[in-house]
Amino acid sequence: MVKGLSAIALLVLLSGCVDAERVEETQADNVANNGATAAEQAMEPAVAAMRNARIAALDNQIRTMVGIPRADSLDQCKLAEVGKRACGGPEYYIAYSTQVTDEQAMQKLINEYTQLRVEHIQATQEMSTCEVIPRPQLTIENGICRATALSRM
Repeated sequence: MVKGLSAIALLVLLSGCVDAERVEETQADNVANNGATAAEQAMEPAVAAMRNARIAALDNQIRTMVGIPRADSLDQCKLAEVGKRACGGPEYYIAYSTQVTDEQAMQKLINEYTQLRVEHIQATQEMSTCEVIPRPQLTIENGICRATALSRM
């Protein structure tokens, strides 16, 4: 009877070691294959959702800060490059007026937005058509700064 209990205890002990080895091998395989553990992968959708929400909020803040870019002269009109596209170049251009927009505050928002876009592109391996968005020409119409496509001129 003692031999039987010893044999069972030995089997339980060995199976625990084998299971622990399997768990370690599985975790090592997950890290090697995906670069992240299961816990890290479970966090990725939450991180992506937070990043996307912040990108949307920053875009709204930038556009709100620009508002209606009223200016007395074309000298007060400026063009900002916002964001980053997967193949390079800005996501879009926005005309603003130095008369109504705090340039430093807006540039801070644009920098954060652009950095988050770069992180998003890298995390999602985003692809794009790689079309070039031509830099628009600044114009002033009825006291409002406008980014005008070159073809409209």
